Amino acid sequence: MRAWRIEGGRPLRGQVTVGGSKYSALAAIPACALAQGPCVLHNVPDILDVRAYIAMMRVCGADVRHEDGSLRIDTRGLRPQPLPAAWSAALRASTYMLAVQLVLWGDAMVGLPGGDRIGTRPVDMHVKALQALGAEVGPSADGTAIAARCAGLRGGHVYFDQPSVGATVQALLAAVRAEGETRLENAYVGPFIVDVANLLRAMGADIRGAGTSTVRVRGVRALHGVEHTLIGDQAEAFTFMAAAAATAGRVGVLGIDAQTVGAGVTKLREAGVRIDPLPGGMVVEGPERLGAVDVQTGPLPAFYTDYHPPLAAAMATASGASRIVETVWRERFGYAEGLCAMGADVKVHGAGAVIRGARLRGAEVGAAESRAAAAYAIAGLAAAGETFVTGIHHMERVCEAFPEKLRALGAQIEEVSPRPAVAEAQA
Repeated sequence: MRAWRIEGGRPLRGQVTVGGSKYSALAAIPACALAQGPCVLHNVPDILDVRAYIAMMRVCGADVRHEDGSLRIDTRGLRPQPLPAAWSAALRASTYMLAVQLVLWGDAMVGLPGGDRIGTRPVDMHVKALQALGAEVGPSADGTAIAARCAGLRGGHVYFDQPSVGATVQALLAAVRAEGETRLENAYVGPFIVDVANLLRAMGADIRGAGTSTVRVRGVRALHGVEHTLIGDQAEAFTFMAAAAATAGRVGVLGIDAQTVGAGVTKLREAGVRIDPLPGGMVVEGPERLGAVDVQTGPLPAFYTDYHPPLAAAMATASGASRIVETVWRERFGYAEGLCAMGADVKVHGAGAVIRGARLRGAEVGAAESRAAAAYAIAGLAAAGETFVTGIHHMERVCEAFPEKLRALGAQIEEVSPRPAVAEAQA
């Protein structure tokens, strides 16, 4: 079992470049499957989820090459291929292949999706969106997959009961080549939605309103190959910003701007962090000690749920009591036990937690999901002594070269075998 050993107590200093957006990449890859010609994507992060999607596309017959941050994908050799549960369980975004298969062949089967262990991840809104465009959708005979079929997708009205990244992308992929116009209401508002819409428009799609809650898509007969550069990953950016803040460091975060990080910037500033524009990014400077803040997560542009655990780690070092209410993933507080082992005072009550700042000390902790791994890394960087973090593969799903980037900022972090006590606890 692998682990990070982190020696805390050093302020981070220097510059870090944020990788391409995970959510953009996982939507862009299946979007390219709709093109009648090769596509080239730039700024594609080399993360486990992207590797899993590439492997899945290759098995289905696509020619995919990933090198130096660029992905060349030619899906003209793609063939109908049911995607079994073993593949789909590796990542949530596998469900996008439902829309792709329906558009290309009128018949689809995708195993039930996986992802981080942060609660139930229903696909009901994906199903409703595809049904609104004329598809028949239901469970497979053995109940391990989702099956769909249609004689031809047609435009329709899709209302999302709540904003959903995945369901919005699913509907966009299905609608761009459906007959007629599709209207999406209560669609997800986020920079990665705009990013995939910009990609599809460059391919010849007719999409209006992406980035707002109402999106209109008029289907076209064909899409063509393009080159497109993905935006930077806002959750990765916030992780480095929170790490700079928690260690009283000064870090230039490049490849993204403050507007894209949105409410994360607002809350860090409320905590006393100075954030100024920098060519190609921003510079983040933490105070000697952070102040407490209150936040409530929600769909963008509200405070993003992926910011929650990194902020909680920073608030574990702050002066005063912070309150965090989680409205998206109720099981996201799994990091609380580990922070308490490091000396933090975290009390979880239902969908909320109160975090009282303390002087953290190194401990042995294990992450069960990606943002918890980020939280433990931040806490370890701010703590006195050594911290051992297991479950580090979760971070490799969402961020490329995370420990290497931290080391470039002066962090003392290395990969080691965990101490026996940690290994036994994680077994």
